[in-house]
Amino acid sequence: MNRSLLAELQRQSAYPSVSLLLTTVPGESMAPSDLISLSALADHADRRLEGDVPDSIRGAVINSIRGLIGSVAEQSATKAIAVFASPTYSAVVRLRDATRDRVVIDDTFATRDLVADANRTAIYRVVTLSDRKSRVFIGDRARLVEERTDIWPLLRDDDDSPAMWARAVMSVVAAEHARLQLPTVIAGVNRSVRDVIRSGNIDLIGIVGGNHDRTSWAELHNQAWPLVCDWLRANHQRALQHLDTARGANRYAGGVNEVWELAHDARVELLVVEETYVYPARLRDGQLIAALDVEAPDVIDDAIDELIEIVLHNGGRVAIIDDGNLADHDRLAAVLRY
Repeated sequence: MNRSLLAELQRQSAYPSVSLLLTTVPGESMAPSDLISLSALADHADRRLEGDVPDSIRGAVINSIRGLIGSVAEQSATKAIAVFASPTYSAVVRLRDATRDRVVIDDTFATRDLVADANRTAIYRVVTLSDRKSRVFIGDRARLVEERTDIWPLLRDDDDSPAMWARAVMSVVAAEHARLQLPTVIAGVNRSVRDVIRSGNIDLIGIVGGNHDRTSWAELHNQAWPLVCDWLRANHQRALQHLDTARGANRYAGGVNEVWELAHDARVELLVVEETYVYPARLRDGQLIAALDVEAPDVIDDAIDELIEIVLHNGGRVAIIDDGNLADHDRLAAVLRY
């Protein structure tokens, strides 16, 4: 899952924003049965929009969806697909894990599965450090790609003292993290690594020792990926620990209605939600009212999707964890900024 595309999708706002999500069979092309199912979801969206929006808008959005379905027919398939279309935007995203098949129509796109996929995809950074050179890589589970810009790789000038070099490295690493906040593996010799860690300007996954000025991306990946896997496994436990700590510090909120209001006030620092928790609702005087008639035009298909987008828009973080882990928290809870 491309995080820049996720951010772009979450910036879109127009009615109707139609999201189709479908579990698919991985392969070199889309399975015929999956194309039929995807077309059936498009038909379902068409029926829901009839009488809800002008026919010209309905036709334009549905035609865009059908065009997207046609464009992916011969392309490779993963375990799931998401098709998005509104009067102003359209996109297709392939997901690494199965989804709950559904149609969502709202003012924004349904991106919860994309958020979960982005977390599982584990985009991360590797920074190599030595007394003479620093490199930066962006990676996922399959590969690392070295950044080559006017800044990277960073080379030490002959006139730079060790202290000047350390300050230069800390400055550019901090700027890189501010530009794109990714968890980071540091690979390097102890004296160089120590200065960057002490600066506190990164979200550290772990450390790979040794000099890696000439190490290939493949070898770096082999050494960094086990650290990333350990970090991912600990993510859910860390989220639950954050909730427990927040309770003791009076920075905790639980349940969708309480968290909904606080999220709109930009007070949610971390939202933790069970993966399959769905909450169709009507909005009345700023409060969510649970709805049974999910497909009615005035019903938010899934208030949890909306809540996730609000939290991310306001600079918060989201952890989507396995079902059953939040039984004592009404399936959803938050760590508050204050």
